[in-house]
Amino acid sequence: MKSLKIILPVLIFFFSMSVLQAQTGPLPAEVVKAVKTGDAEALKPYLNAKVELLLPGKSGVYSQEQAHFILKDFFENNQVISFEVLHYGSRQSATFAIGEYKCAGERFRMYFLIKSNNNKRLIHQIRIEQQD
Repeated sequence: MKSLKIILPVLIFFFSMSVLQAQTGPLPAEVVKAVKTGDAEALKPYLNAKVELLLPGKSGVYSQEQAHFILKDFFENNQVISFEVLHYGSRQSATFAIGEYKCAGERFRMYFLIKSNNNKRLIHQIRIEQQD
C-alpha cells in the first residue's frame, strides 16, 4: 500500500506530461499539414520575421517573405508524396522536430526549430538535407 502511494503520483505526473505534449505537439498541426500538402502559403504565418533556411544549394537568413518564396520553390520542384515527423523534443522555450519528406525518387530529412515569442510558436530554422 505504501508503494502505491509513491507510484501513483509518479504515474499521474508522467501521464499529465504526455497529455500536455500531445496538446502542444512537436509542430503545430497546421505546419505538419502544410508540409504534407506542399503548401508554402499555409506555412507562411508560422515563419518568424527572420528565418534561417538551409536547403540543398541555398542557405542563409531570410525575411519571412523571402523564406516563403524559397520554400514555395522547393515544394514545387519536389512535390510531396509523404511527410512524417520522426522525432521531436524541447528545451526551454524551443521545440525541434525532425521529419522525413518523400517526393518522386528522393527523400529529404527536414529539421525544424521553433521558438516561442509572446506565446506564439514560430519557426526560426528549417534545414532540409537530401538523403541517400
